[in-house]
Amino acid sequence: MLQDDSDDESEEPDPVEFVGDGVTVTEEFETEGGPTLIDAIHEGESTFDVRAVPSEDGQDYSLFSQTGSFDGSTGAYIEEGTYVFYVDADGPWELVVRQSRVSETEAEEPPLSITDSGTDWIGPILFDGDTTVKAAYEAESFFRVDIVPQEVENNDFVWNGTELVFDAIGAFGGVTSVHTDGVGYVTVDAVAEWTIEIE
Repeated sequence: MLQDDSDDESEEPDPVEFVGDGVTVTEEFETEGGPTLIDAIHEGESTFDVRAVPSEDGQDYSLFSQTGSFDGSTGAYIEEGTYVFYVDADGPWELVVRQSRVSETEAEEPPLSITDSGTDWIGPILFDGDTTVKAAYEAESFFRVDIVPQEVENNDFVWNGTELVFDAIGAFGGVTSVHTDGVGYVTVDAVAEWTIEIE
């Protein structure tokens, strides 16, 4: 759901791709800091865990914790620096890293209604600092929704680069307000179908 920003003043860095099989530590890659999207495919039958770990001191980012075959996306606000991926898998896998850079005019404006399944990344979306988010989930499993702002300064509701929206286990229906102001992205961590409405 990301857009091509070749004409934007903040041009997106080129995607970085990794391919492997089983447990691996990847080669180093650089991030410029900001929202970072990771597309992943796993063709194994068991554990698929992926962490971005800084080459020097800094924060680890847990990106995927799945079981079995998987094809999905997630994202995080990753600080500028040099990282490697620690991959725990039992089969072939692929990772593609993209660093999103868009202007407010390129982001979608609410109201939006999205129905999908599993782990996903939605955006860019233009938030106004007091946006209502509704969600419905019927599976008896984990369901977490976060917002990854493009800019994290001056937002007291952002922790580790994300604003928590919902965090539940089991069937869930709820509504809340979020405080991100400007361009942001929604990350969903789930295993079954969900619906999110942004107003």
